[in-house]
Amino acid sequence: MSKETISPWDGAVSLESPDGKFQAEIKDTIEIAMGAPTSGTLRLSDGRQWESCNVSMIWSTDSRYLAVPQWTRNRNQRLMIIDVIEHHTFHAKGEFRVLQLEKFQDGIIEGIDSPIHMPKQVRIELNEILK
Repeated sequence: MSKETISPWDGAVSLESPDGKFQAEIKDTIEIAMGAPTSGTLRLSDGRQWESCNVSMIWSTDSRYLAVPQWTRNRNQRLMIIDVIEHHTFHAKGEFRVLQLEKFQDGIIEGIDSPIHMPKQVRIELNEILK
């Protein structure tokens, strides 16, 4: 786990892109159930926003993409990728229990699905999402 890793149970988070040009922020989070991970509204510094996002987000090292877990209606998560340059949003295939994103470098997103109970390493290629 890197020092930049944000726990899915954290509260408000503000995360600057590596190049310093963008800011991603989730404030006023709520637990999705008692003692469960948090959910809130993601706001980018350019004014765009998305509901039902978890705070365990991470920027790509080139600052073009933001990866963020987003809650589904059945309390699972899907991985959302935001292209801050082209203003597009993509979703990875499948759902996860609770994502803890740890690294986003060279087009590879790495993390853990369900870090507390039966953890499973996750490795997702950005090219597969952008197809």
